[in-house]
Amino acid sequence: MKKKLLHNAEFSGLIKVLLFITLFSSSYVFFKIPFEFYFHYIIFIALIPLFFIKYGFPKLIIQVLALPLAVGIIQILLNNCDTFLFLKVFGGLLATLLFYYYIILYSNFKINYLFSLYIKFCYILAIIGSIQLFTYLISFDLGYDYHWIFNKWGLVEGGLLGIRINSIVSEPSQLAIVLSPAVYIAIHNLLHKNNYILNKYQSILIILISILTTSSVGYIGILISLLLNTNSFRLKYIFIGISISIASYFLAYNYVQDFRSRMDSAIGLWIFQEFNITNTNNSSFVVYNNVHIAKENLKQHPIFGTGIGSHENAFKKHTLTGEVIKYDFAFNQKDGNSLLVRLSTETGLIGIIFIILLIFKCYIRKQNNFDLEKHSLISKAILILLILSLIRQGNYMMNGLPLMFLMYYYNYVSYNNKMLA
Repeated sequence: MKKKLLHNAEFSGLIKVLLFITLFSSSYVFFKIPFEFYFHYIIFIALIPLFFIKYGFPKLIIQVLALPLAVGIIQILLNNCDTFLFLKVFGGLLATLLFYYYIILYSNFKINYLFSLYIKFCYILAIIGSIQLFTYLISFDLGYDYHWIFNKWGLVEGGLLGIRINSIVSEPSQLAIVLSPAVYIAIHNLLHKNNYILNKYQSILIILISILTTSSVGYIGILISLLLNTNSFRLKYIFIGISISIASYFLAYNYVQDFRSRMDSAIGLWIFQEFNITNTNNSSFVVYNNVHIAKENLKQHPIFGTGIGSHENAFKKHTLTGEVIKYDFAFNQKDGNSLLVRLSTETGLIGIIFIILLIFKCYIRKQNNFDLEKHSLISKAILILLILSLIRQGNYMMNGLPLMFLMYYYNYVSYNNKMLA
């Protein structure tokens, strides 16, 4: 069994299935107390020891996590970070980073192969999403409501056709983020008449499913994809991209009630600071509140933050709920609803600067050489997911986010090695 799992760089069918599960099974947990034990943790527990025996402990993981570990210990001693919360989040992050690093190592750092595999996984999610839509339209409950399979999954009605598509992912916005690299590739294929990983019909399906999530962050991803696919930002392509984006915005605003209400409440909060029941009873206030919490925490702990897992404590100290507004709720108190917000609280300016430098340093611009152009496509596709995660995804480990950071970095390393050869 060990030899079968850890022998070839080209993944076996079993490894592909297990990787798919680790990426997209966060909608199921075995238990929630004292911490959420996700289904894919079983795969981590089974495979990490085998990988460790074969490869040892990677230095990169030590280099990445040494400072957060030291800061966390210090902040625990200063009572700014809860010991259990730190151990829970740090331990989960360590295991997730370790597993996905081993996956990259096992593939012999073939990032193009891994990326292609990820895009094909996205296509599977899109197929499930299309089944979800079809069965909703014919009122076949088991086909679109997956509560009978997943216990941390939500059915969200509304959107363009009565249901906001989320496939097997926990919520529509998360599906939009997960699909964003595939959306970029799909738009690239359609604009440039290519079939890179996806054919024309697969590309269209992925774009349609992303649109049917009716997720604001998903539409931002589509806009960025259009702009990055404009061939070095030629004026005519920028005009086309912006025109399509503006048209899509007005269509969504006028015909999708959920989208319109989110936009109206966001404007009311961010521009006019109107804390009425309409503006504070939805996701717009969750973002506004968590940004306020991160800002207040940064004032007190600007350099290193208060440690991994400490956003929940910061939430209790600085939340606007129960004070500025007269009712209390605690949505996203653990993850801040945004990776940028959570990094601000837990890692301070050091963490934010590290992520920004990583993104800019490892970004690969358009290349004329076909082999090098693949690196550019991968870089741009993953960049969109990272940007959307910074905006909307506050969980360090959900949907394989550490794998995307690692792939983004090693794609640059591979590209740089070819340039120096």
